[in-house]
Amino acid sequence: MHITRMHTRTHVTRTRGRRLAAAAVTIVLAATGGTLTALPATAAPAPAAAQEDQQAPVAFPRNADVVGAGPSGFLSKTRGASPEFRWTWYADGSSIVLPGAYAIGGGTDLVVTGELPDGYANTRLAVHDLSTPATAAAKPVAVDLEALGGHRLAGMAGGTLLLSLEEGEQWNQYGATIENGTAKVRRLEGGPGIACYPGDEGWTDTGAALYDCWISERTSAKVLVDLASTDRPTYLQMENEYAGQGAVSATHVAWRESRLSGHGIVTHLRGKSGERWIPTPDVSDPLYLVGGWLATGQKAHIDADSGGRSHPTARPFTLQSIETGETSVALTAFSSAVAGPGGSLLVRGGTPEHGEGLYRISPRADGGRPDVELVASTAQSTVITLTGSSLPGALTGEDLAGGIDFSWDLSRGDATVQVSLKHLRSGRSIFTSWPAPADGVDGTPRRVTWHWDGKDLDRPDGLLTPARSGEYEWEITVEPEEGIGPDLVTSGRFTVERPPMPHDFDGDGGMDLFAREPGGLLRGFQTQPIAVGGSVKSTTWGSIGGGWQAYDRIEAAGNIAGTSWPDVLARDTAGVLWLYQGNGDRAQPLSGRTRIGGGWQAYDRIAAGSDVTGDGRPDLLATDKSGVLWLYAGTGNAGAPFSSAQRVGGGWGVYNELSAVGNFAGGPAGDLLARDKDGVLWLYLGKGDGTFAARSQVGGGWDGFLDLVGVGDANGDGHADLMAARTPTASDWGTTFYPGTGDWKAPLKAGVKSNATSWARYDVVF
Repeated sequence: MHITRMHTRTHVTRTRGRRLAAAAVTIVLAATGGTLTALPATAAPAPAAAQEDQQAPVAFPRNADVVGAGPSGFLSKTRGASPEFRWTWYADGSSIVLPGAYAIGGGTDLVVTGELPDGYANTRLAVHDLSTPATAAAKPVAVDLEALGGHRLAGMAGGTLLLSLEEGEQWNQYGATIENGTAKVRRLEGGPGIACYPGDEGWTDTGAALYDCWISERTSAKVLVDLASTDRPTYLQMENEYAGQGAVSATHVAWRESRLSGHGIVTHLRGKSGERWIPTPDVSDPLYLVGGWLATGQKAHIDADSGGRSHPTARPFTLQSIETGETSVALTAFSSAVAGPGGSLLVRGGTPEHGEGLYRISPRADGGRPDVELVASTAQSTVITLTGSSLPGALTGEDLAGGIDFSWDLSRGDATVQVSLKHLRSGRSIFTSWPAPADGVDGTPRRVTWHWDGKDLDRPDGLLTPARSGEYEWEITVEPEEGIGPDLVTSGRFTVERPPMPHDFDGDGGMDLFAREPGGLLRGFQTQPIAVGGSVKSTTWGSIGGGWQAYDRIEAAGNIAGTSWPDVLARDTAGVLWLYQGNGDRAQPLSGRTRIGGGWQAYDRIAAGSDVTGDGRPDLLATDKSGVLWLYAGTGNAGAPFSSAQRVGGGWGVYNELSAVGNFAGGPAGDLLARDKDGVLWLYLGKGDGTFAARSQVGGGWDGFLDLVGVGDANGDGHADLMAARTPTASDWGTTFYPGTGDWKAPLKAGVKSNATSWARYDVVF
């Protein structure tokens, strides 16, 4: 048998058989001179030690588990890669740290230590008598397992070291006790064809041990060894590969088992024949016994790989009477448990009433519900509360530049924290989790902090665009590390506010473009600056919808409807002008259309989005077929978005493209770009009263562009910019970005080829 079988049973498919008959057991044991004996009865549990009557519990180390307990004190082990083993006395709360990287106790004041983290690998052991500080100061008894014949440490029950020894093809079981300062070793059980290893330490009878054994390749057994009265085993259960973890008390033996009829727990009354079957759900919770009561619950502990609890919804530690079925919740949850004196069970856990620490669960002489008392406290409340916080309120786009810090003060640490952040309008959210700081000895509140980078929660292709405007909701969930007590869940809200921008349809402060494919499908493109003052790049946005081939003029119009979002105007071939209101939804940024009115076929050019009247509302400009420029001042009313037409002036028939570009050159109001039929681009500075100053030439060569789109400040430098789209038949089709300078004498920097409309071939860009 390989050495690892001492730790982990290998499950092999075998045929389930009946319980092995008594005669067969006698034959197996006869090979070593053994005989079949009845299950030994044991006297009632001894009364608790005097120190258990103390009034105030001593301190239990935080972030630690219990790994041993005797009449005088308990052994704790801190969590982490380099654990500390500490023995604490009940009498006065004094303690000592034990040497080595490994330590276990077995229900007495004896503790075994070793230098290696894996107890099974330790061949040089030290046995400490920790009954009093004086005995603890004495030199421990050294035990050299190699010198004793090559034994390996398999566990501890009471004052007996459970050992294993490979002899030929067989691993046999031995026990060692300390007598007159030396280790005395004796054979516990075994024989030809028998391979055993201690089961999980679920016993509270520290004078007995329960083993999992293989009688043959197809026959398994549960074996109870009474360490005080015999060195021969009592066979309890045979030929059942589905038997699970077991436990033994002074009065009972129990183990989990799976049958064709379902899952359950098999119990035996020691000294009596027969068994009791208790159906249970299919769980693998650790199983313990306290007298005639089953004790079980789901361990809650930290998963070192994920940084969070491996059992985020730990089940409570529950007692159930074998005889009556009565149940009682002893602890909210637990993280570790060991046998104590007098058949007691010492459990690291907690309750909302008494907090966290070490609890003793003791059997009663009358068989009634076991007593539960707190014997050592971590001084931590099981219920984590929020004692303070530092959180954002209303934020602007500028506030988000370096990210936002959140912080919460918790009444205790030793917990796992999860924070989620949700943009309510879009439903997009992010979350993260990490361990909270461990509590210090001072018990002061623990502050946990989280830094949000201020970027959009929807991050296509990993691109980080600024966070969208609107309301956000954060939620923090704090889970106690041991799963003890309820989670703390609290939430709050804040807003991100951005000024309206003529081409920001989703509220992230960036420029958005629309492009219509020749078949009428409209696509949206979200952009972000490559660098402040430089060019822009596109991110994925997607299809907006079809049917847009019905329109011969489409313009982004700024916020003409009085909401928080820019709108779109579209004229159909019958001359009817339609309004599509923006709604801030990135997936579907335009609401259904509203009819503004007819007769717009009189105009051959339409430009919208600039506030040329200086009242803070975007206006519309249009040239009729006779070359007259007309102004439709914006009202901010979606039902009637424009005032009556006002004549600006004639002679505009020389232009074949108009673009309302906002405050393009640093003047008092919105401006206008116009391209003549020779491809020369001209700038008209707005005066703020609906009229324009004399034109100034920007430059020639603009005849190769299909659309000129004034997009506002797209690269974050404070100046309005221009996007120029080439015709889809051009060899260099696509878009070119022209950063604005704010200087009317030279209003544009050199153009930079951009992927702002990605791969789409289009016949309209706006």
